[in-house]
Amino acid sequence: MSCSSLGVNAFRPSVQVATHHLSRLSRPVSTPIVFPVRFLSSTPPPYYSRQFQHRRRSGRNITSHTLLRKPLPWPTAAQRFGVRTVFGGRIVYKHYIELPPNYTDEDGLDFTSKDLRPEEVHAIFGADIDAYNANKLLKIIHGRRVAGTLEDPAVAGRSYGYIVEQRQKALAYLRDHYPVDEIANAGLRAEDELAALEALEEDVTPETTEELDAKKAPREPTGKTNKLYKGAIQKNKSVYGDSVVEQLRIENEAKWAAEKKRLEEEEAKKAEEERNGVAGPLTPLTHPEKFGKLSPTVQKWITSATSDLKEPPKLSAWQRLWPSATFVLVLLGGLGVYIYTYKPAKRNERWFPEIPPAAATVGALILLNTLVHAAWKLPALWAPFNKYLLITPAVPKPFALLGAMFSHQAFGHLAVNMGFLWVVGTLLHDDIGRAKFLGLYLGSGLVAAMTSMTEFVLRQRWNISTLGASGAVYGAIGAYCWMHRLDGHRIFGFPPPPSEGLKGIVFLAFVVATNISFLFSRAARSRIDVTSHFAGLAAGVAAGEWILRRKEAEKKARMETMAVRVSKV
Repeated sequence: MSCSSLGVNAFRPSVQVATHHLSRLSRPVSTPIVFPVRFLSSTPPPYYSRQFQHRRRSGRNITSHTLLRKPLPWPTAAQRFGVRTVFGGRIVYKHYIELPPNYTDEDGLDFTSKDLRPEEVHAIFGADIDAYNANKLLKIIHGRRVAGTLEDPAVAGRSYGYIVEQRQKALAYLRDHYPVDEIANAGLRAEDELAALEALEEDVTPETTEELDAKKAPREPTGKTNKLYKGAIQKNKSVYGDSVVEQLRIENEAKWAAEKKRLEEEEAKKAEEERNGVAGPLTPLTHPEKFGKLSPTVQKWITSATSDLKEPPKLSAWQRLWPSATFVLVLLGGLGVYIYTYKPAKRNERWFPEIPPAAATVGALILLNTLVHAAWKLPALWAPFNKYLLITPAVPKPFALLGAMFSHQAFGHLAVNMGFLWVVGTLLHDDIGRAKFLGLYLGSGLVAAMTSMTEFVLRQRWNISTLGASGAVYGAIGAYCWMHRLDGHRIFGFPPPPSEGLKGIVFLAFVVATNISFLFSRAARSRIDVTSHFAGLAAGVAAGEWILRRKEAEKKARMETMAVRVSKV
């Protein structure tokens, strides 16, 4: 059913009476409706006039219809203190008479028991808006449908940063999936407005004929108005209350006037100093806007690093994945050859013989990651870094699966990954040697990156990008904990003797449980690539098991060789 609604501003004094009766025609004749008088504005008033308080207490109604569902004469606990029920759900309002007193246009109303997931948002709006802002827009539109202000010009002009196309998509989706009688709600709101105006006229009744004549004559407003409007009926003000858009416009004009005056004063001061040969002070770095526009060179770097694609290329999942999968398989094969052919250098042949091999290898990896993190601060490198150090499923680059393993944009991300790499990486390096450690570290990172990109492509999450060494670090953690799953470990001396310490399998279980908890946190899922963590961890455990079996086979072969030699003797 196609829905439409009537805004409050459509009910002007010249057509109030006609609209008052016309709005009732949208309701079924067999089910007449009545409702308690409620003041309608974007923010409900904190108190009512005596007349309204009396009617609310006595249960009397302004109109003469019967109730569809008689509301309580006081707000419910859920309406007064929040929108959640005892069991943690949300109250979904569809009727105007249920409108909570704390409703505001900016907050809107919940249209369903839980927010839409990112994939549902993508199906409705595309990749132009994230899940949080999309759900907020849907709540705003649903609130206007229930409050009857969907086509009110004073309310519809509040875009809150959303474009017209997004608002149209939100309205179409809500009308298809969450039906609301918009016409009835708009009519109820209009009747409340008319009743409030009538009560206002009754409350300001003159006591004498002289006062009546004075009322008819033009005069300045005295402010003696119905308490319902809290004395807001003044010169050049609307009886519908202050408009939020108008208040924002006034505030912005005042700010702009102050800023314009400040700039004019600075220009005049600068011109005076130049005439007198006095140099001005240095511009503080805390106010970068005073530097003016970016230089053409910086603008060129930013433009070259920005994609001009309007939408992702039309490719199948196989076309997106097979080049990267082939690249990963070739690299894994090369790492296998490296592991089997590597021969450790002698101490006097190493570049830094005084540094232990484990510290040298892990330190080199940390240094490389730190240098790449610092290079991200240079705009001239953004274009190549976006191509080769950032995994983007919309436009996949095979080399990015390897480059992203050494790429961190946030210092906190870098610090956490490198901290765990130093602690666990040096221990694992001492156990298995440089060749196996590098093969395990790089191989786990490649497997994690490929798994993560496969998930993004299959779920068509084109607005996602990922980077970081987390997959490779989790591979090292998984391998070490699995290889020492029955050995005791202490962290900073805890637990103290005589305890043997926590088993490696306990640490591994803790890591798995922590990442599982991330799946139940919307904030964590939006910031953490949990898929790459699990894939890197699984790759590390598998590699650790392979190394243990290989050690066992080598040990058995040595024992057999020694037995043969002893038998010959």
